[in-house]
Amino acid sequence: MNVSSSIRLLCCCSGVYSTFAFSVSNRYQHRSKGLSATSPFIDKKEIIWSPTDLTKDNEGFEPIPADDYIKKYQAHPELWPVELFVIPYRRVKKDPKDTENDSKVFETQILVRESANGTSKYGLGTGVPVKRWLLSSQESSPPKGYKVRQPRLTFDACNFPEFPKDCENWTYSKIDIKKDAFQIEHEFKDQELESFAKEIRKELKRDLTKRIANESGCTNNFEYETLVLINNILQNENCIAAIQGTFRMSGLFAKNENGSRHISFNAVDTHKILDSMRVYTMFPQMPDPLPLPCTSAEDLRKEIDSRKETMKKTGRNMHQDKYGRIYTHISTSNVSNTIHGVYFPVDCSELPNIDKIPAYNLFGTKAIEKEWVSLRNLGILENAETICTRDAKSTFISSAIVRQLVRDGVIET
Repeated sequence: MNVSSSIRLLCCCSGVYSTFAFSVSNRYQHRSKGLSATSPFIDKKEIIWSPTDLTKDNEGFEPIPADDYIKKYQAHPELWPVELFVIPYRRVKKDPKDTENDSKVFETQILVRESANGTSKYGLGTGVPVKRWLLSSQESSPPKGYKVRQPRLTFDACNFPEFPKDCENWTYSKIDIKKDAFQIEHEFKDQELESFAKEIRKELKRDLTKRIANESGCTNNFEYETLVLINNILQNENCIAAIQGTFRMSGLFAKNENGSRHISFNAVDTHKILDSMRVYTMFPQMPDPLPLPCTSAEDLRKEIDSRKETMKKTGRNMHQDKYGRIYTHISTSNVSNTIHGVYFPVDCSELPNIDKIPAYNLFGTKAIEKEWVSLRNLGILENAETICTRDAKSTFISSAIVRQLVRDGVIET
């Protein structure tokens, strides 16, 4: 039996997997008070996301079956896609016209870019997979900077609940970012940024190792196991490339025309970045049925554009699946969008020269425009004191995540 088939066989096992958020260090205990999620403007029928156990049955919904794909991921953690994100934010003085009905003089803004895939208006634009799925038919030409996992690790498309009925199965193969992803071509080499990424990884490994040894801060076995999972991933040197990639895409350390950086590495507090780091499991609203691998890019885009109306017509719930699990975001047909996301919020409030920060694709050289958008305009806040609970998935792809960071007091308002 080859590796691929043995993985498929083993994945018939069931298991228990949770989602949660954790901070790595307790160096910074002076957090701002989180905001309330209650407001007289709340639609009482609105569904509010918070980190939860995605394998736990929800009252009033069908029980989650034993062969659920997330339970399979839990039974074999190597199946989980993992992605890193940087979230730059800042507190600035409001425009006077915006303070008429609000006594607060300052507001918090997130650095975002126009969403590239059409599922929302804005996105972070900093996501870098450490590992994810690729159609097995595309193994011969993986994305730049990635390689097919050896020995091969595959997963059948029919494991996903959106798999089309009466359709021939296809498979996905696991790919990993290369440890030398930014060393292959001269134009992507950045020794200072690589050194910064190494420092982040080293400190993160140190903190996680201490917590695992002491089991400190773990409220249940799953949290402990997840710490072990993240720490195991960090043992691989390719994580340096992923960390370097997400900070590269953020544009924070990009160079100006004169060769100087927008932000110097000395201006950023790496300890605070590590203390603010959180892990959330993202659960996507996928297309149903899942498009076939041969579907054209044009038809995939049409599906995204028409999905809302299609869901209304078919009676599909826009906010949660039939097991009561709440969607964090609207997804393309990319099955890697059920992920463990590792988020690095970066407070840029005191940093100079950050009004115009460029964005870059992972291996892009052409700057893409980014903009600072307020939490209210991103659908995070209803007003200065209250977290918005209206559906903002089509406005900001990471709205659920940032709302949770605000609730936890990680991002100040």
